[in-house]
Amino acid sequence: MEPDEPCPCGGGTYGECCAPYHRGAEPPAAEALMRSRYAAFVLADTDYLWRTLHPDHDDRARPRDAWEAEMREGLRPLRYRRLEILDTAPPDADGVARVLFQVTLSQRRRDRSFAELSLFAHDGEGWRYLVGTTESVTRKPGDAIADWE
Repeated sequence: MEPDEPCPCGGGTYGECCAPYHRGAEPPAAEALMRSRYAAFVLADTDYLWRTLHPDHDDRARPRDAWEAEMREGLRPLRYRRLEILDTAPPDADGVARVLFQVTLSQRRRDRSFAELSLFAHDGEGWRYLVGTTESVTRKPGDAIADWE
């Protein structure tokens, strides 16, 4: 993706938004990590997706090569359309930050949109994706994390 193209996450140009994170910079907050992970899904950047998984994430127990191959295959038929951040919550007493978002996407012309409440934790180097809970229903702007839990 060219640096002057719109970033898939909707946050500006790719070069100024998610590209620095994909090249190795650490996102400063959970929302920035979430946005950059979305962009990585759009771009099928499995290296970044692996690197930003928290060490406690279940997928980390799998061999990386197998995980990446399965991920690449699963991403191939998906067409990502839009990311919408609905709510965020700063780190709680346990250091876990939350991001509620909705993704509009399709797979072979079928709507596969979903909403997810993602949890992120810092691993000493940067924010990492810990776990997420998804719904296939759509949410609306103004929905809050408190409405989910």
